[in-house]
Amino acid sequence: MKYRTSLKKSDIPSMKEILVSSGFFYETEVEIALELALENLQKGAERSGYYFILAEELEKPLGFACFGPVPGTQSSYDLYWIAVHKSERGKGIGTILMNKTRETIKKQGGQNIWIETSSRPLYAPTRQFYRNYGCKQVAEINEFYGEKDNKIIFGIKSS
Repeated sequence: MKYRTSLKKSDIPSMKEILVSSGFFYETEVEIALELALENLQKGAERSGYYFILAEELEKPLGFACFGPVPGTQSSYDLYWIAVHKSERGKGIGTILMNKTRETIKKQGGQNIWIETSSRPLYAPTRQFYRNYGCKQVAEINEFYGEKDNKIIFGIKSS
């Protein structure tokens, strides 16, 4: 397994496949993730504010994380996406992506990492993944995404 931080245009279809395979994301959410990747490709990570770490085997992406600094803050970062292809789940790729994301954020001077997810039952494994990793639930906003779909916010320090 290799990990890299630079995107290639050829990664976009694989990233879409990863997101769709999960069965978690609405079509609009998949489009947003791909827009962030395209912005990274056009402007670079620093100018776009969207950093990526890809896990790949034989040059095929199997999972990725997307994160960036929160504008107007001194040391807060958002973890926008962490996704692993359905066929690759349970192999520790998500944990390694989290580790590498935290390391990168710490190197960039970030201290706080904020993660948003859904309260829908489908997302129970996602919420458990964050809890098992050591993230703490810090807030819940009722019906943020829709009826009976709250926004759950987790936080963790970069170190």
